[in-house]
Amino acid sequence: MMHSTSDQYFLSREKLSNNLQQIIDTERYYTQFLLDEIILPVAEDIWSNFTLDPLKLLPFWRNYPPEQRGRGPIGTSVPWLELGEKTISSNIIKALGSKRDNITFPGLPTGGDIRFADKQVYIHLDVKLTGPNDNANEVVVPPNQVSGDGINWNDGVLNSTWPVRRVKSGEINYHFQPKLPPIYILDDNTLICLTYFFDAIYDVTGFGNHPIKYFELVCVPNGLLMFDGPKLANTPNLIIAGKDDKTTPDDAKRIRIRLEPLSKINNWRATKIKKTENGWIALHRNDNPELFSS
Repeated sequence: MMHSTSDQYFLSREKLSNNLQQIIDTERYYTQFLLDEIILPVAEDIWSNFTLDPLKLLPFWRNYPPEQRGRGPIGTSVPWLELGEKTISSNIIKALGSKRDNITFPGLPTGGDIRFADKQVYIHLDVKLTGPNDNANEVVVPPNQVSGDGINWNDGVLNSTWPVRRVKSGEINYHFQPKLPPIYILDDNTLICLTYFFDAIYDVTGFGNHPIKYFELVCVPNGLLMFDGPKLANTPNLIIAGKDDKTTPDDAKRIRIRLEPLSKINNWRATKIKKTENGWIALHRNDNPELFSS
């Protein structure tokens, strides 16, 4: 079995670095593909599986609820992360398999919750859950869910680190280490690495009653855009420190990507999806803020 060589990799990387518009066009195309062909058709099923079914099945799990996670949980709601990951991921994978016969699932041991490819891209789509105590205007991003600049090679791709600065002082807090490559080479095909987050924003109105308010699909720029070339990571207020304590090593620390600055880079990079009387609709983040405030 032959692995990709550094020569193959750097030739492909150079071609793409010299045509950054191709990355942007590809990201926009697949954002629309995910919205139109995958998410909107299964939104009702996700909503029902997430919002209605747990209540119907309440007698069968209420005595053994999931354990509280995170630092200092206050126990005011049922941890809903696994429920969201399973219901959302399963419905999206089902839709992927039924929409296009060229979708494959090449094995990778790290990345987003859902990993799939065609002949042009390798997509990482990670599911996020945002409850009433979380901030719906940002996503928490681990190092293995965003691509880097891929500027070096040591038996494989190596990314540069990126300085994460303190909001008030501007001093360097730590160095973030992206762990996905900007491209993959598989069977002589160059695949652009695309990273997405699908966030389910939900409310809590009672034990096990966690109705979805809306979804948001987020497209984070490829590492050649984010950390190389135009260095979009320098966009004011786009990247802030994650939610890790001081004992976490720098190369494992997360970042938070703020969605308002992201949507100003390209409005299609943050799209909200909501259930209305006329069905599910998708709007760019700031198109109709009143619709998403309730």
